[in-house]
Amino acid sequence: MGAPVGLIGLGAIGLPLAENLIAKGFEVHGFRRSAMHELERAGGRPSASPRAIAEACDVIVTVLPEYEDVREVLEGPSGALRAGRKDLVVVELSTLAMKEKDALRAAVEAAGGAMLDAPISGVPKMVKDRAGIVFASGDKNAFDRVKPALDGMTDKAFYLGAFGVGTKMKFVANTLVGIHILATAEAMALGVKAGLDPDVIVKVLSPSAATSLQFQVRSPMMAQQKYNPVLAPHPLLIKDLDKITEFAGDLGCPAPLLRVAHEYFTRAGQSEWRDTDVASIFEIVAKEAGVNR
Repeated sequence: MGAPVGLIGLGAIGLPLAENLIAKGFEVHGFRRSAMHELERAGGRPSASPRAIAEACDVIVTVLPEYEDVREVLEGPSGALRAGRKDLVVVELSTLAMKEKDALRAAVEAAGGAMLDAPISGVPKMVKDRAGIVFASGDKNAFDRVKPALDGMTDKAFYLGAFGVGTKMKFVANTLVGIHILATAEAMALGVKAGLDPDVIVKVLSPSAATSLQFQVRSPMMAQQKYNPVLAPHPLLIKDLDKITEFAGDLGCPAPLLRVAHEYFTRAGQSEWRDTDVASIFEIVAKEAGVNR
């Protein structure tokens, strides 16, 4: 059995990562605030707190939606850093602003550990199929220590260099994600407005030169106007686009398509479609196009 690995955050991404590790023979200790029955059924070990995980594991993986969530599980009263481990490596998979990643790294290093900035990219099915991409960056020795665990989670873990490079790569990746989803909605609305059968659009264009992963995943949802199950809700993508737009502005990078995507998803986040999958951006675009179905 592989060395114990802690995984904090057992949602749509974290749970399949845990299951992948267990399937590869790792002893997985997991934590989230709600019940952990799925982890137990998969063969994992629920933990009472992040501190308890750090007491059992040298490697902790965090995959949580917000900076304050990560900060709480690391630095809070029952946080992992309270265990006092000097050999702890934290692999931080969340998409956060650079200043937030830097603050977390400073806290981990002050406690004697090491932290990798290693955002993960991929929809839940990709993660389950070991195709989620980890953009790892930070201390190379720390990366080498956790490489077996990364390989347990996915077949696509890349070391990219100095701390922060991973987040920058994820920003580039999610720029494309946002633009591709909006482009899919625009193309679908154009086709439907022109009288094409939406299911035929999906069938014909999915294997074509015009395709993208986002088209393949989201166009069927748009064609059927069914936005559940939710692979990613609007607030999650908006959070990322907020950070990326700010980052592009700090760099002096115009990013016109990013800004249009940011505007549209922000509008969707203020609409009745807020908590549905981001594919429902089609409803915003279609309404503007006068598409009636």
